[in-house]
Amino acid sequence: MTDQQPALEQQPSLYTRLGGYDVIYQFAGAVLRKTMGHPAIGHIWAHMSESTFQKEHINFVDFLSEHWGGSAKYRGRDMVTAHRGMGLTEVHWQAVLDCLEECYNDYDLAANLRKEVNDFLIKFKPAVIGSPSYRDVVLAHPEMDPAKGMKSVGVIWPKHEKSSAQDATPEPQK
Repeated sequence: MTDQQPALEQQPSLYTRLGGYDVIYQFAGAVLRKTMGHPAIGHIWAHMSESTFQKEHINFVDFLSEHWGGSAKYRGRDMVTAHRGMGLTEVHWQAVLDCLEECYNDYDLAANLRKEVNDFLIKFKPAVIGSPSYRDVVLAHPEMDPAKGMKSVGVIWPKHEKSSAQDATPEPQK
């Protein structure tokens, strides 16, 4: 190339740089294992069946793989729907980040990859944290038909549901 700048080489996808599906599968399992044992969030899995856990694990792997440039297809619910009614707080969010950090150390993940993974995950915080607990809403509204959902008694989360749901679905990384 003469007067033109050389074409920038495209960096491999995060999926590839992390090691592909099998590594992401193992890492996601390690993260779930650590979160199950964390005193602030372990209770979330206390009454989860084996098959539900396995489905959650594979959905987590497929979600990460798809968004990080792999060929897997995520078929789970959007992040708002999956977390609405869980009553997750900043304490829960920080516990997950702490567990991730432990797994980064266990896997000796490079600092630049840790940052990239964290930057990706942080985009989902508004879709994960802040919903009232569905149980609390039902108990606070004795007139509520639980099958009709929180909206039936005027509890809307997120406040701007449409924009939050869109924000919670970033484009897959290439």
